[in-house]
Amino acid sequence: MVHSVNSSGGPPNPSVHVALRLARDHHLPTEGVLLQQLKVSAIEKVKHGDNFSSGLVALYSLAIAASCNNPANVSYKEDRIDLIEILQEKLTEEIKHIVNTTFPLTNYYQVSLDVLTLCVLERELPQDSVQILCEAAMKDKFKYGKEFSVDTGAVAALALRCVKGKPNTQCTFSALHKVLNQILHQVKDDGIIGNIYSTGLAIQALSANSDLVPSVQWNKTKSMYRLLSAIREGSFSNPQAASQITPSLECRTYLDVRELNCTADRSNLTVTTTSPPPTTQAVPITVEYNIVDGLTHSFNDAVNVSVLAGSPLIRVLEKARDLYPDRFSFNVTSTQWGPLLTTVRNLTASTENRTYWQLLSGTEPLGQGIGDYKPKDEERIVANYTQY
Repeated sequence: MVHSVNSSGGPPNPSVHVALRLARDHHLPTEGVLLQQLKVSAIEKVKHGDNFSSGLVALYSLAIAASCNNPANVSYKEDRIDLIEILQEKLTEEIKHIVNTTFPLTNYYQVSLDVLTLCVLERELPQDSVQILCEAAMKDKFKYGKEFSVDTGAVAALALRCVKGKPNTQCTFSALHKVLNQILHQVKDDGIIGNIYSTGLAIQALSANSDLVPSVQWNKTKSMYRLLSAIREGSFSNPQAASQITPSLECRTYLDVRELNCTADRSNLTVTTTSPPPTTQAVPITVEYNIVDGLTHSFNDAVNVSVLAGSPLIRVLEKARDLYPDRFSFNVTSTQWGPLLTTVRNLTASTENRTYWQLLSGTEPLGQGIGDYKPKDEERIVANYTQY
């Protein structure tokens, strides 16, 4: 995560900053650079009217607060913005959209993150926001596709824990119990909760609510050791993925942002230069790439492409496009996780229509994006246009 800060790989990552601040050891110069980048980026997004979804505003607010700065007073040169006010307005818009359509403008992960952030920072929550979150939990709205989303449930559980006991939040008890039970049903024998990439957030949620989690239903030590094994296997080389597990490995949660004492920090983290791994002669592999319009069934095409072993999935998409430019054209959007597949042929993912491109290996959803997942020889990769 530290090495990712000074790279030129896109916008600054607030999730990485929160994780670095919740860690016990610090490299304060790097954290200072990232904090400044986040402030400038937030101001630029607001000035230029760039896409700044409610969840991203929440993460920026949480990150800036994690450095003991006030997100309600973010300034750079002559410009100043109030991220808290912006977040409250955006959450109000999310609530109105849910009332009118039963769905958020974005998704319940972001709505949960909005409530969590405002609660952690002890700011006023828009009217009915907690009630809406409770109702979503009770009506099984925390889904991605047809399956319960552990990530969404985990952030919602943290938010509900934070507001639990506050005035006019009587609904949280039942909602919190239901979400925790849904997360516990996703615990596997090896300690993974959902998948390896949702396990870090799930550990946060279960740890923050340990008084409500029966010890016979979850072995925290097993989940923690599974994360450590996955690190050694290279599963968390993506900075965003690393930021999702760091708080749990440090036995902290996002709720602890309000307890940070920045004056006590010491810059005690030794940063070493990384050297590239030794090069080996990569062998070509064959991957079947299948694109499917799963909604209107306007196309279902497949092609076999050859790439070098160890290549990320995006290389498969590029090879398919090179072979058949019209049939396998695609576009991506830059995200904190890396490139996100947004368009294939003429179908574009839309938050308004709740459509997205689901990536699968055979019939199993991929846990990584096209920039990180490395297909195996003779693997069948499916990009399916569907709804959440």
